[in-house]
Amino acid sequence: MRQIILLLCCIGLWSIHSNAQIIKRSGENTKGSDQNRRIWYGGNLPIGLGFGSQTLIQFGISPMLGYKLTPNFSVGPRVGFLYSYYSQRLSNGQVVRAQPLTWTAGVFSRYKFVEQFFGHVEYEYANQAVPFYTSNGLEIQRVNANNIHVGIGLLQGGMGSARSEILVLYNVNPSPFTSQSPLSLRFGLNWHF
Repeated sequence: MRQIILLLCCIGLWSIHSNAQIIKRSGENTKGSDQNRRIWYGGNLPIGLGFGSQTLIQFGISPMLGYKLTPNFSVGPRVGFLYSYYSQRLSNGQVVRAQPLTWTAGVFSRYKFVEQFFGHVEYEYANQAVPFYTSNGLEIQRVNANNIHVGIGLLQGGMGSARSEILVLYNVNPSPFTSQSPLSLRFGLNWHF
């Protein structure tokens, strides 16, 4: 089931992108094209740092592609990849390290109810790397989660095609296998939203 969801997201991304390329190659004026005005791009670059008795460094990429069904209502796929570097010195002096990759895939919908504010609902399948410490050292366990995020976003910047966004989301279906907060904050950029 998870592979099917990921495959459908990839096919959706490819078909929307291919359709836009066909319009460009056909010689139509894409600047005024209705199809061109309906597609928008966005995403964020998550970064995380943690220091103390253990070190955590994270960075990733989460692109998304939206299609405007109406001028204010959009739907589309979103994927994400997060690289993590964990390091900890154990009581016996040994240093343990791990470098897992977490990935996500999902679909979202957005409704812009005023020029700067929008509502966001997202289904996300996540294959998370969860570290835990045992007497043998640092171990990584893979946890699959079906997350449902609901939230509100704020668009910032000019009225042009590129704008930044801040998004506050609440996961109404958090995984019982992780200690992550159901509340998340995303910062990102989008074009033509």
